[in-house]
Amino acid sequence: MTSRSLPALCLLLLTASVPAWACTCSQAPPGKCPGLQPDDTIFLGTVTDVEGVPSPAAASPSAAGTTPITRYRFQVDQRFAGANGPTMDVFSGGDDGDCGYHFQKGEQYLVFTQREGDNRLFATTCNGTRPAADALAIVPQLRAMSRGERIASVFGLLRRTDPPFLSPPDDPDDPLGNITLHLRSQDDRFETATDTHGVYSFYDVHGGTYKFSAQLPARMELSEKTLPGALPPFQIPDDACYEYDVDALPTGHLRGSVVGPKGKPLPLASVELYRLGSYADGRPGLWGYQGSKGYFDFDHVGPGAYVIVFNRPDRLDPNAPFARTFYPGVDSLDMAKPIVLKDGQRLMKLRLKLSHPYPTRQIRVRVKWVGGRPAGSLTMLAAADHGDNPAAQKIAPGLYEFTVLKSARYTISAYEDLDPQRAPTRRGQAICEMPARIEAPSVEISGADAAVKEVLLTFTCPSCGAGAP
Repeated sequence: MTSRSLPALCLLLLTASVPAWACTCSQAPPGKCPGLQPDDTIFLGTVTDVEGVPSPAAASPSAAGTTPITRYRFQVDQRFAGANGPTMDVFSGGDDGDCGYHFQKGEQYLVFTQREGDNRLFATTCNGTRPAADALAIVPQLRAMSRGERIASVFGLLRRTDPPFLSPPDDPDDPLGNITLHLRSQDDRFETATDTHGVYSFYDVHGGTYKFSAQLPARMELSEKTLPGALPPFQIPDDACYEYDVDALPTGHLRGSVVGPKGKPLPLASVELYRLGSYADGRPGLWGYQGSKGYFDFDHVGPGAYVIVFNRPDRLDPNAPFARTFYPGVDSLDMAKPIVLKDGQRLMKLRLKLSHPYPTRQIRVRVKWVGGRPAGSLTMLAAADHGDNPAAQKIAPGLYEFTVLKSARYTISAYEDLDPQRAPTRRGQAICEMPARIEAPSVEISGADAAVKEVLLTFTCPSCGAGAP
């Protein structure tokens, strides 16, 4: 499920519905609906031409690594805000390259733009731009807004879908039409239904915290594609116009444990789930994590046959020192046992057994402060010359433990980020300026050297920090 409100250029800040990879889009809670603004340019259009554009700043050293700018020419099919005209040029790239939108020639999009300093209109993945097929719910609201008509308080799309990476081949998300929906708060009840395209709208919804429910087909529930459990409640203010796409997911559930040779669950383990026939060593699956509870969970799994794999990248990981292993505990995909799940079924006692661990040992790290420890936050590190870095386990104050591979060498280090708010003072004034961070000299060890069971890292406290609480 993606939940969002209309973009800041139009209504409210939007969390992008398009994958952004290295891009990070800011997100704001639903707010009041400001309506269309005089400087907004929003339209539904089809890409007719794509052209790379030289950037005036490309020759500047500060522009190194900047994404090239691309100009997209659109035939304007419907305009909601901005100057009239049959065509529109929209740019992407430059300083916003990581968040740049990559349009495809011949495809139709709903485009929200932002005007840059050179007066050109740019589109990003963060401002609400999307394929027209994903804009079925918002387009009617934009039309109403441009005409000065009433707009919905909460609206969106309802679709049947699967968790990431688990959709069956050639099975796109399907709109769920003619489904009754309910919004309920402590004080109010609202009801509506989706149209044939899965679009719904609630009007005149008062501010409050609401639970969203639907009369779905059997063995389906409203939830978020990337999170377990049911759909969480949401809060809106009065006079909102909140775009809230919701997904109906299957109710199947897989739970299991990754266990070592003696049958004990690993304290740290990651596994990935694949539909049978879709596994590849270089292709990620739906990720699951086993921590202190001793089990992993996969929620909202649809009917079908699946494969579970531990350590798909086959990393040398001292935190979980075993090679890639397929359920129920075999080395190759050909030997893996498919897990067959019926519609709505819950399989809760899977066991993926590991064998033949990489040789490891434990080493303790003791920390000493000369001159007293200043207030701050300590970080302990062990950098491996090959394989993954181990995670530090705190045993006692000033005492940590790492599990290391015997085949690797490690540089063990620590730093402390100091708290300037707790620097020593006299009569309310800081005695001297505290550094932001202090570091202990690092120590190198060999994982194969069993004689070294403990190392000492020594911090020299800044003179103005000595004796700080």
